[in-house]
Amino acid sequence: LHVTLGLMGNVGPFSQLGALSQNCHCSEPEEPGTLAALHVEDEPAPDLPQTEQEPEQPPQKPPRKWVLPPGEKLTVMMFGMTGAGKSSLGNLIADLPVFDSSDDTASVTNLDSIKKFEAEDGSLVLLDTIGLGDTEIDQEKVVASIKDVALSAPNGVDCLLYVMRNERITDDYIARLIYVTEYLWGDESLLNLYIVVTCAPRYMQNRREAEDWITRQVEINWRFKHIYNIVGKNPSRFIFIDNPAPDSGELEIEKRRERSHQLLFKTLCKHPRAAVPPFTQAMMKQVQEMTKDEREVLEKKEKEVQRLQQELRKSPKQKKKKGKKETDGEPEKTDPDDQLQELMKKAQEDMRAAKRAFNSKLAQVQADEKFQKQAREHAEQATLRFSSDFHQEAPAEHADAEKVKASRGLLKALGRNLMGAAKRISTTMGGFSKSKAKASSGNSSQQKNTSVWGDASDHDAKSTEEESRDILALVRKANEGQNPANVFRALGGWDGAGALTPMVFAKFLLGAAPGTKPTSVGTLWWRADTNGDGQVDLQEFKDFFKNHVDTAS
Repeated sequence: LHVTLGLMGNVGPFSQLGALSQNCHCSEPEEPGTLAALHVEDEPAPDLPQTEQEPEQPPQKPPRKWVLPPGEKLTVMMFGMTGAGKSSLGNLIADLPVFDSSDDTASVTNLDSIKKFEAEDGSLVLLDTIGLGDTEIDQEKVVASIKDVALSAPNGVDCLLYVMRNERITDDYIARLIYVTEYLWGDESLLNLYIVVTCAPRYMQNRREAEDWITRQVEINWRFKHIYNIVGKNPSRFIFIDNPAPDSGELEIEKRRERSHQLLFKTLCKHPRAAVPPFTQAMMKQVQEMTKDEREVLEKKEKEVQRLQQELRKSPKQKKKKGKKETDGEPEKTDPDDQLQELMKKAQEDMRAAKRAFNSKLAQVQADEKFQKQAREHAEQATLRFSSDFHQEAPAEHADAEKVKASRGLLKALGRNLMGAAKRISTTMGGFSKSKAKASSGNSSQQKNTSVWGDASDHDAKSTEEESRDILALVRKANEGQNPANVFRALGGWDGAGALTPMVFAKFLLGAAPGTKPTSVGTLWWRADTNGDGQVDLQEFKDFFKNHVDTAS
């Protein structure tokens, strides 16, 4: 329907109305009291130039502060009980819906007991364990986990995220955590451990309230106190997030999820890789050895792709330069960007070929009978140690009585299959208590009169503590008579960035105690970096000397 405004003579508002009347007429009202209908005659519309409307663009998100560097391949593994929110957490970290909302193994998985995500820019490898958090756990799930973790992360795991809901911690929760970390993976995994508390909007918003809550829980809840102890009594290794499902209909979902994402990535970016080595169990080292050639080729190809990516980022965008006319018989000249693009294309093809070869080798390792046997023995020995430590009841007055009670409950839940494995290994090894006595102490009579539960973990903790004291004594001797502030300055703390990086701290320890194991460096790093910000400032350095170095003997 078109209305034409005829413009006649001197143009003005009334003449426009007059023109309008020439193309419109009013009909008589059909009934008294009604308005006359206005009819407008159809008239062809003038041809107007068509303008293309640009498609509506989604609102741009502001750039993120905490982003992992490309190509560094930080390996993160999540574990926890079913229903704790692991898969939702994985989707948040990956920034993509790559994990299911449950531990259903019918979903897309890389291996039987591991879901794996790799960021396109090579910044992150994210693993989600399946089976270890199931209500019904058996020996086969434990063996599958040992194999698949080794195959998925042969170079080790940088960050272990234990995922727990902001709710009451049950005996099953704590017993499963003890079994997986201290027996199946070993105490060295604790250096890489962080606790992620989901469904915790209040504590995500207010860190001071979060730390007050941690202190209160340590005082009133032995289960929480155990979790606090295994992360070195360091509140900074607790991450509180609020991660509502995108389709939950809750208020400010995107804002809350983005804040949770950045809190997680702040921790991942600040993780002290130079001081805390990746957790690498025996089976991972076995996979390293069996895939050495293919892995080295793949790493070389990946580094070449990273190098070219850096070159492309540095090179300004240039238009293709034209050569002489075709009649001159000379081809067109291409600019450096085109050459880099061609090199990048070739490097990416080579990298994909190397990755296929590596994956093919992993498949061979997975099917290798010797590898499968070693994984089964590793899992069975872990089960034997656990069952030997906790099959006896502890005296009610013993400090670990509640811990033993909780673990005995897990022993029942583990099922006949798992216990049968423990008995089989016990028979093969001639009894675990006897072999443990040989390994831990030459005083057999003392071992004989000691209850078996708790001994192995106590011995391991004592060994770690003794080793730390030896290193600290050497640090004290090397810096005797010096003010910690002057030592800090000599290390570059004042003249440089104002704090010590993990690399500088590691060199400081190694300078005083050559031959210190990477795990020992990691243990002492966590004692120095008390606020978990990935560096040691002057006050932390002074406290480290006061509380650890000066008291070492």
